Amino acid sequence: MKHIAALIALAFPLHAAPESRSIQASFYCFQYAPGIQSIEVPDGGAGQSVRLSTANITPAVSLTLSGNDALVFTSGDKTKPAARVTVPGELGKALIVLMPAPAGSPEPYRGFALDYTRDRFPLGTYRLVNVSKHPIRGAIGRSYAEVQPGGVAGLELQGDEGATQGVKFEFNEKGKWNRLTETRAAVRRDRRWLVCVYQDPTTQRMNLRSIPDRDYSVTPPTATAALSE
Repeated sequence: MKHIAALIALAFPLHAAPESRSIQASFYCFQYAPGIQSIEVPDGGAGQSVRLSTANITPAVSLTLSGNDALVFTSGDKTKPAARVTVPGELGKALIVLMPAPAGSPEPYRGFALDYTRDRFPLGTYRLVNVSKHPIRGAIGRSYAEVQPGGVAGLELQGDEGATQGVKFEFNEKGKWNRLTETRAAVRRDRRWLVCVYQDPTTQRMNLRSIPDRDYSVTPPTATAALSE
């Protein structure tokens, strides 16, 4: 299990210029920062505009990193960084999740990167991300995972294609497990899901958001990334 706290730590300035490298990156916006729904992604050339979505994961685009540091900008203005995200050196394909940064932060978004390769995040699996302050646990059929605050875990669907299985997620508060959601889902191996568990800052209620993805092909470097349907 990895910890988001380590993934979203801001990079410190280096005395020597870090090497640049290119990866494929998709984006999911957990919640819009005020007034910023599009970002400019440096790709070693003119850059690409990506329209963020709170409902879908964007198709992959080329992203140029400075060392392990991904810096994206407010759309149309490369003097205004929108987010600075640490991408582990071994990642060649990343899913970058963005969320509004706390008041007083240098950039409007903070974020973290997940391994988006088929080996680490295969079709037929759920990637469970806990961005709340409570431990959570979830089960889909025979698959089970517990995730601490800031943690990430995978749930791989078991059983025959199309079979319906029970789904149950809970969170722990003051030593007691409380139901978050309980439903049923069909086994599908033609897609994968990002599942974020969070606490609503207004209502303080625990919520779960599931975002399906079909592993879109890479967008040509000269094209503008479009949202999935």
